[in-house]
Amino acid sequence: MILPEQIVDAALLLLQREIVLPATVWRQADSDFMGAKDDTITLRVPSVLGSRTRTMRSATTLIEDEFAETSVPVKLTDHVYKLIKVTDEDLTLSIRDFASQVLQPQVRAVAEGLEQIIADTLAGATVPAAHSISFGDADDVWDEVLVPSRGLLNSRKVAMDRRVLVCGVNVEAQFLRNDMFVKANESGTTSALSEATIGRKAGFTILTSLALDPDTAYAYHPTAVAMGNVAPAIPDGAAMGARRSDNGFAMRYLRDYNPLSVSDRSLVDSFVGAASVEQDPDGAGAEIVANQRLVKITYTGTNGIV
Repeated sequence: MILPEQIVDAALLLLQREIVLPATVWRQADSDFMGAKDDTITLRVPSVLGSRTRTMRSATTLIEDEFAETSVPVKLTDHVYKLIKVTDEDLTLSIRDFASQVLQPQVRAVAEGLEQIIADTLAGATVPAAHSISFGDADDVWDEVLVPSRGLLNSRKVAMDRRVLVCGVNVEAQFLRNDMFVKANESGTTSALSEATIGRKAGFTILTSLALDPDTAYAYHPTAVAMGNVAPAIPDGAAMGARRSDNGFAMRYLRDYNPLSVSDRSLVDSFVGAASVEQDPDGAGAEIVANQRLVKITYTGTNGIV
């Protein structure tokens, strides 16, 4: 007997080269959302504080600063699902391998839906004016894109570890035209991120995502986007069910039989929500609240692939 967990695991393996963005963002634990009011949790983002100095043995009064933190709500907003009706005729005459013919396309559809939520959150983030970079066909990507992106994040005191630069396909094409980059098929590995990686330069792991606009890229730290993703519970009435977390996403698989339509119903679904982590850079109200951990890059040339 094949267990439902084994079926889901087989389908997840087929997705290892497909999904990129969930592994690049700040994931919130499933348990955080259990019992949360309005399906929302609140992240407390500490302010970046600077110190003050006074001359010793002086009568200078110490200056008091206000304590300030940024609250970022992360709410589960979308139920991403794929429900397929499988007739008795399909099961008898057409389907040889349920996992590869039915479940794998379902899992892929839901996984791409989850990734699109992150892509839409990146696109909708409020970016400081200085954090928008444009480059064209004649521009050197090192001088015009990578160095400025690193400098902008450094100036905001963003942690240097785990930084990524995720590209749309036209941005990727411009990068690959530069000799400093290594193609994914030369990396010697087969994991999802390795296959999508086109190099590590200027402190960024540079990846490609088909979920992004072809002419857009984003340089960021994982804490730039907070993502909540929960696999729904398995109901007692389900004939077959499993919950699985893999490759940065959590899903539920249900299957039962409907005698009225003489067919199986196969469902893969997931709850998801994402938020751009935006704050005043110093907590003092001096600048507009925006995503200080994110740089938006736009390709304006004409030599793209699509």
